[in-house]
Amino acid sequence: MAESKNVALIFGASGISGWAVTKCALSYPTPTTFDRVIGLTNSPLSLEKSGLPQDPRLELHHGVNLRGSLDEVLSKLQEKVPNLEDVTHVYYLAYSNATAYSMDVMAIRDINEGMTYNAVHAVDRLCKKLRFFVLQTGTNNYGVAVFRFQEHIVIDPPLSEDNPRIPSPWGDEIFYYAQVDLIKKANKGKSWKWCEVRPDQIIGHVPIPTSMTYVEPLALYLMLYRYVNGPGATAVFPGPYTNYIHTHTPSSQDIIAHSELYLSVVKPGQAHGEAFNTADSASPAPWTLVWPKMCEYFGLNAEGASPEDKGWKDIDKWWIAHQDDYKKMCKEYDLRPREISEATWIFLASGFSFLGRNREMSLDKIRSVGFMEEYPVAYGYFRVFDHLAQEKIIISKEAWTSRDIIQD
Repeated sequence: MAESKNVALIFGASGISGWAVTKCALSYPTPTTFDRVIGLTNSPLSLEKSGLPQDPRLELHHGVNLRGSLDEVLSKLQEKVPNLEDVTHVYYLAYSNATAYSMDVMAIRDINEGMTYNAVHAVDRLCKKLRFFVLQTGTNNYGVAVFRFQEHIVIDPPLSEDNPRIPSPWGDEIFYYAQVDLIKKANKGKSWKWCEVRPDQIIGHVPIPTSMTYVEPLALYLMLYRYVNGPGATAVFPGPYTNYIHTHTPSSQDIIAHSELYLSVVKPGQAHGEAFNTADSASPAPWTLVWPKMCEYFGLNAEGASPEDKGWKDIDKWWIAHQDDYKKMCKEYDLRPREISEATWIFLASGFSFLGRNREMSLDKIRSVGFMEEYPVAYGYFRVFDHLAQEKIIISKEAWTSRDIIQD
């Protein structure tokens, strides 16, 4: 019997990772790998506003609330998605941070575990041709973001997939463990395969910003800082010195997407039941290397950018105080004004304040199955900046050059 055609279903298609998988599945690993690419979003998102390629194979559906009961999810999926039984590959990239900025971190665990349970059991029942399920987690598998118990957690990089789980009670809030366990249980006796993919700090952009898209607010800040203070001004790294020097392995959204598609389509047998780190490169990329390159991109001075104090620099307050300058700049350069939410600033400040321990990952395992794609240091950020310039969200390098010539 001929194998069914490939149909991808992406949970969380408007998020920083889900958007990238939805986009990349239309062209990777080949332009004809998938016959249909189905993106699921919580809120309405039209194809016209999605920023996704205009492709007849692409469809977006909204209104499947994974926080409801399993019966409700089953009913909504059947109502919203035609020919759901044809889905062969599922990419679970949904995430809820409903209580992320409260003290109740255990509620985040429970919410995300419940959402994953509903998604896994729904597709297991409804997608009769299901062949592969991808779960994306992250470096908190290794306890890097369990901020309450850092003194109890040993982080010894390079972090490897065979590292043991963080024991209870210190690892109890890491919902990735529960997600993996429920997938293993659901998979028993089934023909479909699955894997887990672990990126580090995600570099990327989505047309409709979320609280986790930290690159855009950084780009907007650096752009406005240059506009206000002129070319060659020194932009000091906004986090403490420990964060400036710590080592990590940033993961660009397209690298993540390609690795997930590669594992599920090209190497499903070798990937089955396994976890894989994924990042732009196995070489650590501390901010000591990345921040000067970002400053250079915006024509700012990298010398003296090293922070001297121990706290967040409140660039959010600086941004708010210079909104008149921002409005003037948008009008002058015909830019699309963007709002940066309080949640986004909180996420950015948290990442620049608390993640101050070395945490680079080993990529030996994913390299061993043939995924070799990588980016040089800071290249992932430059890709996002160039895209933001094309979308007229930030000033292009060419426009800066013209402005400098005129002012000279």
